[in-house]
Amino acid sequence: MKDHNKRNLSLGLILIIVILIGIWLLFFQEFNKPVSVEQVKVELEEEIKQELILVINNSEEDVRTYVSEFNQGITAFDLLKNKAEELDLTLETKTYDIGVLIETIGDKKNGDDGKYWLYYINNEMPMVAADKKELSPGDKVEFKFEEFVF
Repeated sequence: MKDHNKRNLSLGLILIIVILIGIWLLFFQEFNKPVSVEQVKVELEEEIKQELILVINNSEEDVRTYVSEFNQGITAFDLLKNKAEELDLTLETKTYDIGVLIETIGDKKNGDDGKYWLYYINNEMPMVAADKKELSPGDKVEFKFEEFVF
């Protein structure tokens, strides 16, 4: 009887060891697969494309950059307004027939020192008001306080 119990115990231990090895191989090998540099690069690019970059440029010495999540239908003005609310930053606007004009961000107001708030998407000035310009994933939106000749 003792030999029978020892044999069953040995078979049970062997079975448990085989099951544990099988589980380890199944899960560990799945997570330990080599990943190509290209695959990582593509995944990072996809992640970056789902973000927006907002730059508020008060002057050469005061440039602030923020990263925000992209949401379908968001405009350049929405992005600025949301960040201003989050940071408790003064934002004054005036609405015209053609759209919203940014008048003040923080302590910089249009006309101070002959400078005005202008905005750029991916380093290009759009020809529409900020509340009319829908953004795409990965866009860089910059509001700059600079001289502008009308």
